[in-house]
Amino acid sequence: MAAGAGTATSGSLESTLDRKLQNVTNTMDSIQGLSAWCIDNKKYHSVIVRHWIKCLKKCK
Repeated sequence: MAAGAGTATSGSLESTLDRKLQNVTNTMDSIQGLSAWCIDNKKYHSVIVRHWIKCLKKCK
């Protein structure tokens, strides 16, 4: 059951990260906001990095 809870959390985390990556701009506030969110969620670092790379591959 713990795996299911982790999956639900990572799905929610990925959708939030997806929105944040789509809305980030080149302003200092925008970049700092995304960075602060990543730091606040650092315990999910592997999910964040995996999803970030997946988004980068789409954006070639």
